[in-house]
Order: sequence, then C-alpha cells, then structure tokens
Amino acid sequence: MISVIMVFGITLGLTIPLIAIVLDGQGHSSVAIGLHASTQFLGIMLAALITPRLLVAVGTSRLMVLSMVAMMLIFCAFPFFMGFVPWLLLRLLLGGVEGIIFISAETWISQVAPSARRGRVIGIYGTLLAGGIAAGPLLLELTGVEGVIPFLTGAVLTFVSLSILLFAPHVAPSIRDATRRSPWTIAKTVPIAVASVMLFGFLDAAAFGLLPIYGLALNSSPIEAARLVTVLVLGGMAFQYPLGWLADHIDRQRLIAGCATVAAFAMLLTPLTSNLSIALYGLIFTTGGMISGFWTLPLIIFGENFKGSELASVNSTAAVFYGMGSIVGPSVLGLTMIDSPHGLMVAMAGPCIGLAFFAIVRYPKSPSSA
Repeated sequence: MISVIMVFGITLGLTIPLIAIVLDGQGHSSVAIGLHASTQFLGIMLAALITPRLLVAVGTSRLMVLSMVAMMLIFCAFPFFMGFVPWLLLRLLLGGVEGIIFISAETWISQVAPSARRGRVIGIYGTLLAGGIAAGPLLLELTGVEGVIPFLTGAVLTFVSLSILLFAPHVAPSIRDATRRSPWTIAKTVPIAVASVMLFGFLDAAAFGLLPIYGLALNSSPIEAARLVTVLVLGGMAFQYPLGWLADHIDRQRLIAGCATVAAFAMLLTPLTSNLSIALYGLIFTTGGMISGFWTLPLIIFGENFKGSELASVNSTAAVFYGMGSIVGPSVLGLTMIDSPHGLMVAMAGPCIGLAFFAIVRYPKSPSSA
C-alpha cells in the first residue's frame, strides 16, 4: 500500500501543473484555468458519494485495481482529445477515479493503524503521498510539457502502481456494510475537522491549479513555475510526520489552529519577497507544510471517533467536503490574480485566519480533539 500511494502521488503531481501550463500556453486566462481545475475536484466529490457502496460491493483492493485501470486509459486519452472542452470531461473522469482511490486507501490505512500510533502512521502515509506529488512536477523537467510523453508517463506510472497493488489483495480490510451518517451529523460531531478538510480542498486545489500561473506571472519559465508546486508539496512532505507525532501527544484542535496561524503569516509575507527568491521558496515551503495539516489532522480525528464501515462513510463524506472546497477554490482565487499575482497568496491567508479563530472558539466543545 505504501508503494502504491507514493507512485499514485507522482501521477497526481504530474498532471495538475502540466494541464495548467498547457492551458496557459493556449492563451486561457487564470480564471478559466481555475475553473478547469475545479472540474477535476468535482469528479472527486461526485465519486465520494458512491465509494462506500462500491467498497462493500466490489471490495477494497479490487475497486482500487479497477480504478487504476480506468486512470491509465484516461491518461492515454488526453493527447488524442486536445481542447479545453474535451479535457473538461477527461478531468471530471480523472477526478472520479482519483477520489475512489484516495477514499479506499485512507479507509484501509485508518482501519489498520493502532490507536496509540495513529498520528504517526497517517503521518507516514501523508509523507509518502506528498513525496510522490512533489516528484510529479520534477518529472516535467524530464518529459517537457508538450506532446504525448508527459501523459504517457502518467499512464506508465499508474501501471507500476497497479502492478504493486496486485500483489497485496489479501491484506485489504473488508467493509461489510455501508453504514452512513449524514454530512450534517458528521459536521456537528467533529466540526473543526470538517472545516479543516473543506479549507484544505479550497487551498490545495487553488495552489495546484494556480501556483504555476503565479510563477509565470513572476516572469519565470514554465519549468520554474511548475517547481513552485514541488516546493509547496515538499513542505507538506517535511511536516507530515512531525504533525502526526505531535497529534499523538498534544491536542489536535490546538494543532490545527497553530497550523492555520503559521500558514496565514507565511502567505501574507509573500508579496514582500522578490520574484522567485529563496525567501519566496521558504514561505511557500512553510505554507505547504502547514496546510497539509488541514487534511492529516482530520484523518486522525476521524479514525479516533469512527470505526469500521462507518469510517469508510466518514472518509467518503470528508472527500465531499474536500470537493466542495476545491470546486470553489480555483474559481474564486483565480479572480484575485487579475490585478496582481500576489493577490493569490493574500486571499488564501484570509480563510486560514478564520479557521484558527473557529478552532480556538470551539476548543472546549469538540469530542476527541475534533
């Protein structure tokens, strides 16, 4: 499973900046590119609605295998159906299979992780996923951003991930029934975790879809612009295990508030740096590390508060909340770059401040550090 997640992360990190750069080269605006990126996350949200039942009907490992086969076919289709509108449909389908894989993997890991070390186990999972995502944009330096090669590279990497998974069907936990809680019930039970997941979707989708455009607006080359995504994800990779370790030892809600506060300060400082300077890279690295906690820490909270098939349902609902945030994020934040590219980072800081305040106010009321 660990190897599967890392290789899967590489394919994800490869495609999002690749598509953004190709669309920018075709003359599309940052708003249009942001809307385009939202389609992929809409697919994740829609897939989340059916994944718990698919896990029961098909089985965890078999469902992941079928999803990866579909993912390979979608990658192969991109070079042969060029255009803004055809790629909208392909991105919707790609997001759907990505959502199924994510929910299946996270339910698998949350079920087998021991309670006393859940934070560290999920931290390792997040580290490897982030490492794969960080490696994706670096691959663009080898494949380039033109022609069929980058997309076929994604298909080959998906095949590698699929091959690894085929050797581990017997270790996947079984999901016996599709117990579901309403999203509203989950939000009332663990409100800070739900708000954190939604904000992660909002910021993550915007950063992946628009950071390359932010870099291009600072007069960087396409490869240098894609590297900004790598720096962001490397920050997430570096902080995953430390955040998981801290979550096993201190209150998780205070930890979410701390991550939100530091992320907001880092984003607000970016306009003060020179174009693509070491200081800018450092601030984006820190931002990536802090906002990664908006997903890792809720996963730990969900695993603590829900079990078995209910956990699969909750992880699926979390993906819906993530999808809601990620659909809005690129579209709204793309507008903030019209007057100045730095508007992106400043606008991203606002909801982080809001989450920190919400977490502090709700602190005495949430169960299990929710």
